[in-house]
Amino acid sequence: MSQRTQPAPSPATGPGTGWRGARKEITIAALFVVSVTVAAWAFDGPAAAGFAAVACAALSLTGLRALIEPHEPPPAAHVSQETGPSLIFFGFWRTRSDLSDAIRSLSAWDNALRPRLANLLAARLAERHGISLSEDPDAARKLLTDGKQGRSDLWAWIDPQRQTPPDAGTRPGIPASVLTALIERLERL
Repeated sequence: MSQRTQPAPSPATGPGTGWRGARKEITIAALFVVSVTVAAWAFDGPAAAGFAAVACAALSLTGLRALIEPHEPPPAAHVSQETGPSLIFFGFWRTRSDLSDAIRSLSAWDNALRPRLANLLAARLAERHGISLSEDPDAARKLLTDGKQGRSDLWAWIDPQRQTPPDAGTRPGIPASVLTALIERLERL
């Protein structure tokens, strides 16, 4: 005579998981709601019975809500990609387009790429040099222009206080050589 062994139930489908593990509690709660509803009907009629049933349901939902713990954190708020590169494939094309637009138009430089690079400059200065771009722009200017190939015109292009001229849409943007030097300098900071 051979013995057959039953496989052990997996943790996800075991007899005590999910709602199946709470059969007794659910039965007791249902019997309680029925008894309260019957007592309310006997005491004051169908209107009281309906009110008692709705009140029991509301209290049960409130109690369940308090017992349920969230298993995952709430989703992160949507982060705008206006000041940083996108994490998707199209982010490469967008960045490439921003670079070429900034070279062609001063308006595109001042309104799109300059704020992104100024944010990068502020982060680099804060993390690596302990300098706040907003509180000490003179120290930031010195660090940006004091390099092996320090160029004094780089600060004029990335200065966060720089005002966009009214005719920026008709003027050419940042020269490609200056943009290259600026990006290389930001990488070395």
